[in-house]
Amino acid sequence: MHIPRHLIILLLFSLSLPVNSAQLPDDIEPGDNVNEIQLPLTKQSAAELIRVEYQGKVLSVSEGQYKDKDIFKIKVLHDNGKVKSYRLDPQTGYAPN
Repeated sequence: MHIPRHLIILLLFSLSLPVNSAQLPDDIEPGDNVNEIQLPLTKQSAAELIRVEYQGKVLSVSEGQYKDKDIFKIKVLHDNGKVKSYRLDPQTGYAPN
């Protein structure tokens, strides 16, 4: 039985795809790298979380209150030149409600 060469090449290529895709980095999603930061957050871990999530340069991290909860307020300089402030609840790692 003769199998055409292009079918053999296609078969070999398709067998290697799962191996190659397993080596590609995943997008950052819950449970991945940065989201496995230990709680409660520290100023450093809050800054790193915001830096990765929002792709900017962290200018400052301060402690404060928001709706009677302790929070971190993180100021970030974005590529477009705008400075935005983000709030994180150190106990949950999320923005306070």
